[in-house]
Amino acid sequence: MYASAVLDKTIGEVILKIVNANANTLVKDVEIKGVSKINPVVKMIVLKNEKLDGVNSLNDPIAISPAEQDLTLKGKRINLSLAPYSFSVIKIKIQ
Repeated sequence: MYASAVLDKTIGEVILKIVNANANTLVKDVEIKGVSKINPVVKMIVLKNEKLDGVNSLNDPIAISPAEQDLTLKGKRINLSLAPYSFSVIKIKIQ
């Protein structure tokens, strides 16, 4: 798993990017520190494929396409389930 986080005060978001290059689902708890108020609803955008070498093609042009979902914070913690061979972007609004 590879991860990076950026606090962008101009748009009021913490942006967390995570890569799961493993063949197994990873379950991780992430705690947000250094901010006082957080919106409890978080947006997660995921790119994934069943195969590490999966690609879009003319026969399947959306084999790898962004899927959005909302997550709910518990305090300042997020429980993440990261799909195999996935890239996830988590956008956390701060106030």
